[in-house]
Amino acid sequence: MKRPKRAIDFLVAVSGHGLLLALAILLPLYFSNAIDFHQMETTYLVAPPLPPPPPAPAPAEAVHSIRRAKSFFSDNKLITPRVIPKHVVELKDLSNAPQTIAGVPGGVVGGVPGGQLGGVMGGILGDMGRAMPSPPPPKPISHRGPYHVGGKVQEPRIIQEVQPVYPILAKAVRVQGLVVIDSVIDTNGNVTEMKLMSGNPLLVTAAFDAVRQWRYEPTLLNGTPVAVEMEVTVHFSLGS
Repeated sequence: MKRPKRAIDFLVAVSGHGLLLALAILLPLYFSNAIDFHQMETTYLVAPPLPPPPPAPAPAEAVHSIRRAKSFFSDNKLITPRVIPKHVVELKDLSNAPQTIAGVPGGVVGGVPGGQLGGVMGGILGDMGRAMPSPPPPKPISHRGPYHVGGKVQEPRIIQEVQPVYPILAKAVRVQGLVVIDSVIDTNGNVTEMKLMSGNPLLVTAAFDAVRQWRYEPTLLNGTPVAVEMEVTVHFSLGS
């Protein structure tokens, strides 16, 4: 082929070749129903959606019931309203509102409501600036159980001390020593309770029998006899 001499010849040649190439591509697609030209020719025009209809007016009976209702509570239960009102009216409970009680002409500030001028016999005294009486002091807590000897609680003085009878078996095996007993002395000076603290078992029974017969002067605390708890010691000795 000869090269075109003018630009118009070049453009015509390129357009012709492009047309032949497009026909070569589109014709097989058209005959094989790959391209639906009828669908391309159809244009769908969709109308815009209609505006929503206006809300229906509330029934006259419902509006009247809303206006007439004072509260949505019945038997302490919340009642669902039939129609939601546009404006909610705030209902105030006046049951707990302070009540104004008229005073007596010539009364004083801080007086008792409903009083009389000058007061009556046996009435309540008004606030005259007097200090309130102080509450009574609490009662002292009573002590439970005996007091332990020590401090303000002194050891009672013994007025009758019975010597223990030396056990025969302890004397035969030549057992001697001390028996320490924790004893409780009541308000009359009698030994009421005993508990072994230390000592030889052969000497314990004789020591208990002797201490049980001991007598003491009652211990006084603030002038009142009290029971005390203390340790007593019983000596067992065979002598030289």
